[in-house]
Amino acid sequence: MTKTISKSSFIRGMKCSKSLWLHFHQPEDRDETSESQQNIFDTGHSVGALAQQLFPGGIDASRGEPGKVAEAVEYTRQLIAGGQNVIYEAAFSDGETLCYIDILVKEGGKWRAYEVKASTAVKNYHIMDAAFQYYVITRSGIPLEDIFLVHINNQYIRHGEIDVQQLFAEEPLTSTILPMQETIPGQLQSLNTMLNIGFIPVIEMGSQCTSPFPCDFIGFCQSALTDEPDDGNQIPASRDQAQLDSFKTKLVYPLFFMDFETIFPVIPFHDESRPYQQVPFQYSLHVLADKAQNMLEHYFFLGNPPSDPRPAFIESLLDRLGTKGSIIVWNATFEKTRLKEIARDFPQYSSRIQPLFDRFVDLMVPFRRKHFYEPEMNGSYSLKAVLPAIVPDLSYSDLEIQEGGSASLTYESLYDDPDPESIAKKRDDLLKYCELDTMGMVRILKLL
Repeated sequence: MTKTISKSSFIRGMKCSKSLWLHFHQPEDRDETSESQQNIFDTGHSVGALAQQLFPGGIDASRGEPGKVAEAVEYTRQLIAGGQNVIYEAAFSDGETLCYIDILVKEGGKWRAYEVKASTAVKNYHIMDAAFQYYVITRSGIPLEDIFLVHINNQYIRHGEIDVQQLFAEEPLTSTILPMQETIPGQLQSLNTMLNIGFIPVIEMGSQCTSPFPCDFIGFCQSALTDEPDDGNQIPASRDQAQLDSFKTKLVYPLFFMDFETIFPVIPFHDESRPYQQVPFQYSLHVLADKAQNMLEHYFFLGNPPSDPRPAFIESLLDRLGTKGSIIVWNATFEKTRLKEIARDFPQYSSRIQPLFDRFVDLMVPFRRKHFYEPEMNGSYSLKAVLPAIVPDLSYSDLEIQEGGSASLTYESLYDDPDPESIAKKRDDLLKYCELDTMGMVRILKLL
């Protein structure tokens, strides 16, 4: 029996035939959509909707529900027959194949198709996307003059209202995808043959499980694997006391244990920011005044959406850090880069930011170099691996927010949250999470 292969199914099948078989025959075994994955989907939808402003006056043919495919295909046909020159979510199907195209435009009597992606460049699977769409649309009787990928221009800097003409870039793909057209019928036939076998294809787990995006049947495939010892647990515990002592000689009191949290929206929220730019909205700062380590103070900053958090963030941070003492971070590149970006975007702070870099000490280094290692770290030197391994009484598991990605999404949600109680709860969760990061560093250094 021939299955109707959509664009997403085609890409899935070309990536992994086992995934496509499960998609059709065992959809109940699909992994639950994670918060981060749902955010990727939502971001794609919002970017696609914004890109429609590039070609105003269009009509949405999708009928509003994914299940109404036949209605969308028929409505698209009616719109084209009625002379509509701009169609959003135009649907095409011949019973064997199906695709939606984000924007279909008729200019000068010629049809052009535009597929919108939230990425900042053309990727290989985007080309396969476009090749399949071109195949389906032209088989439906629409002679496409060209097909474009519309993606984010990461050089765009927001000033005032979003300028969609500057936010997006267009890449023509026709010359690239035309040679691929002759191979698509054979690929479709192979996929349908595979789908009609009565058993799951045998495919070993590999890079296709996570690249260029995670498969939603990873959990199913992992559950079938036999338990194997974790490589990290095969690495013996180690202490290089000479190196640890050398590391400690770099420390100058007072010690400032510092951690940032950031958002990185694809569509910039604030002036002087770029697509996907990491915008700091929060810091936690634990301060040890002297070697006796008796005086531990905690300071913090958390922005107030919808205001740009960066000016108040850097003013507060500079006041707290003063002019002397080691600034201890975990993975210094991250915090240094964020400060350099603030100095670039707000040059009035540059002269005060620059001296901070000479004071940085990266607490991750002894763990990355295995100067201190425990098997429970499982080969990792991230703070989330090191902290529970050597300071087990401090745990993220009791917190509502347990990792940086969730912190970013929580803060972003404050921009549209009208409920004061919800806002207060989210802010409290953010403060507890970031504070544990810096308290963890305090405890780790004390152990060293």
